[in-house]
Amino acid sequence: MDLSTTTLVCPRNDEEALTILKLAKAIGLATVVSRQPHGAKLFKEKRLIGHIMEANENTQTVAIVEIPGPETEVMLRGQGLEVLIIDHHRYDEVDRRNAKSSLEQFRDLFGIDDEKAKALGFDPWLLASVAAIDRGFVWELRKMNYTQEEIRRALDHYRTLTLELGEERRLREEQAAEVAWERREERDGLIIVRSAENDISVRDPLSFILAKNFDGPREVLIVQGKRRMYVQDTSHATELFDAFGGFTFGGDRCWGILKSDEILPPEEEVIAILLKK
Repeated sequence: MDLSTTTLVCPRNDEEALTILKLAKAIGLATVVSRQPHGAKLFKEKRLIGHIMEANENTQTVAIVEIPGPETEVMLRGQGLEVLIIDHHRYDEVDRRNAKSSLEQFRDLFGIDDEKAKALGFDPWLLASVAAIDRGFVWELRKMNYTQEEIRRALDHYRTLTLELGEERRLREEQAAEVAWERREERDGLIIVRSAENDISVRDPLSFILAKNFDGPREVLIVQGKRRMYVQDTSHATELFDAFGGFTFGGDRCWGILKSDEILPPEEEVIAILLKK
């Protein structure tokens, strides 16, 4: 990749994205930072071309991290720009599934192997742990035969990134997750967690709670306010996607949906799919 003619468009909405932005800064890559939360869409980026050219007036290639937008991508290509996609989710409008996490794809694309990462001041092991957690959370670390001490170190680093994203908001999320967890319901092995909070997400802190309470993945339905719904560690993710749209992640073992109109899929219909044998 020619850094002098390339610009990155990347959100700053989770730990993996934050790590990508840190790497981009270290290699001197021009970057447009999206302020959109999870569920970002490319068409919502105002003055996108203007921001890209302000970041790097010589831009010929745009690499976009986890902000889907096929129509906007066509528009960018129509302006003579090469568009590269870094993603691993499946959305309503486009399938971007990839066995590698976005962080791993970014490192591959920009030639940041372990030796170069070290030269840039990064710990390759911690980079790998962030990528693993993004692919499959703690369970992915266990698949990779991390020791308990290594898992603790990886999660401590992840927690540091979490706080860097906004300590006050993250503390609110953790408190809301604890309350929701105490009120959880269980049906035939399915854990159902509901939170009334509408402007924050409890999914990440709930994942940490699950990791502390169980030795392996558990199927969990998370109903988050009136706008968010997630299912983690399920064999029904693609079935939920086909039924209700949204997006899949975690190697098609997780499903989620974010709604702007506050009309989520009926909870009992989701549960019926999850409890099918």
